[in-house]
Amino acid sequence: MADSYRGDKRITKSKTNLKKALFELLAEKEWGKISVQDITQRANLNRTTFYQHYQDKYDLLHQNMRDMFEAMKEDIFSPLDIDCSGEKPEAYWYVLRFYQHLQQNCDDFAIIINRRYELNIKELLNDFWNDSFLTGIKKTAASDTNRSVPLDIQRRFVISAFAGTAAWWLENGMPYPPELMAESLIKMIQKN
Repeated sequence: MADSYRGDKRITKSKTNLKKALFELLAEKEWGKISVQDITQRANLNRTTFYQHYQDKYDLLHQNMRDMFEAMKEDIFSPLDIDCSGEKPEAYWYVLRFYQHLQQNCDDFAIIINRRYELNIKELLNDFWNDSFLTGIKKTAASDTNRSVPLDIQRRFVISAFAGTAAWWLENGMPYPPELMAESLIKMIQKN
């Protein structure tokens, strides 16, 4: 039992070091100029260890991004321990958690946002936004959904608003606190 635990810890540490190395390199140079050798040297691991976990640098990037998005969704949509009958709608608390998570992980998310076209991650981002939108609709009991507007139009509008605003917020050094971002977005969405 102890051996498998130690093995699990080594695997976790190796993967953590590879992710850290990848994001450090992404902050320094173009994606096309980053090699597996660069990543393993930075992580102080050998290539065999890398290939035990990942097929190539794309696999490393995509697995880490999926993990980041999954962690974000868990943070956002974990059960609320707040009385939502107060002045702020339930959706506010989910939007607030979104911005708090971005703020706490701003270095990695800023790299992803700034390099999204170069990294060719449109599909991963779309999956995250679509899943989050549908989860948000379910969490808020769909009662807030405007039934006169088709759901696919609502989805595109909300996703565009959140994605664009989040990118702007990170690219500009998070000029407003998460609370103001959440409050502002909810107000704008409610008015439209």
